[in-house]
Amino acid sequence: MKKTALFLAMASATAFVNAETVEIPVPTFYGKFNVSQEFIQQDEAGNFSELNSNASRLGLKGDFAINDEITAFYQAEFQMDTDGDAGETFSERNTFIGAKGSFGKVQAGIFDSALKASQKKVDQFNDLRADIKNYVTGSENRPSDIVRYQSPNLSGLVLTLDHINGEEEDTPNAQSFSAAFTQDVLYVALAYDNGLEGTGVETTRLVGQLNLDGGIQLGALWETEDDNGESNDGMMVSAAVKAASKVKLKAQYASSDIRAEGATQITLGADYKLANNAKVFAYASDVDTDENGGGQVFAVGAEYKF
Repeated sequence: MKKTALFLAMASATAFVNAETVEIPVPTFYGKFNVSQEFIQQDEAGNFSELNSNASRLGLKGDFAINDEITAFYQAEFQMDTDGDAGETFSERNTFIGAKGSFGKVQAGIFDSALKASQKKVDQFNDLRADIKNYVTGSENRPSDIVRYQSPNLSGLVLTLDHINGEEEDTPNAQSFSAAFTQDVLYVALAYDNGLEGTGVETTRLVGQLNLDGGIQLGALWETEDDNGESNDGMMVSAAVKAASKVKLKAQYASSDIRAEGATQITLGADYKLANNAKVFAYASDVDTDENGGGQVFAVGAEYKF
C-alpha cells in the first residue's frame, strides 16, 4: 500500500508540473471464492477428509491515463482463508504498480513469475489439490521484489523479462523470462528461470495449447530442471471439452521426477456452470510415486467470481 501511495503521489506531482489534470477512476473490486470438500485415501498412511479454500481471493485493480502516451495501472490482491486452516486470514498475492504504452509494460511489486504465467490455463485443475505444482513442477513461483518489462504485441509474440532482487549482499539476483506466441487457436510459450529455486538452479519450460471448435481445449507442458548439474524432467497433457451448454469434462495426465521420483498423476473432473460467474465441480485424482507411494483424492466444490 505504501508503494501504491508513493506512485500516486509521483503521478500527481508530474501532472502539476505539466499543468495537467490526472483523473483517477474508482478501482474495480473483484474476488473469487473456491471451496472444496475433499476425501483423501493414502496408500501408505491413514485416510482423512478436509475442507479446502482453493486460492480464494479479494482484490482491487485499476488504471488511469497520465498523459496521451502513458497509462498507469495497479493491483492489490490478497488470498483469503475461508476454511480457517491458515494462521492468517489474508496473505499477499499479485500486488504491483506499473505503466504501459506503445513501449510495452513496466511493473514492480509481487506477482507470478514469467515462467509461472507462461502455463496460461493449460493446467485444468489449477489451484486445486491436483494442481501441477504439487507433483509436476517446483517452479510455480510468485516472487516479491520483482521488476518486469513486457514487450508490446509483436504480431502475436510477447516477450516478458523479470528481474528478482536478492535484497541482501550474499543473496544473488534471479531472472525469469518467457516468449509467448498467440495466433487464432494456437498458444505456444517458451520460458526460463535462473536462480529462483536457489543458486545454480535453472528451469526451462515449453507450453502449448489449442482451442478448437466445439469447446475442445488441448494442452501440453514439458519442463526440465537443472539443480547444479543434476537434471530432472516433468510433463503434463490435458484436455477439456464442453459436453453440453453447462457441462465441461476435463482430463489430465502428468509424469515427473522434479517434485518426487517417479511421480505420475491421472485426474478426471467435470464442471457444471450455474451462471457466468458461478459453478460447481467434482474431480478424482490418483497419484503414484517411487518414494512414498501415493493415493487418491475425491472432491466436490463450488466457485463464485465477482
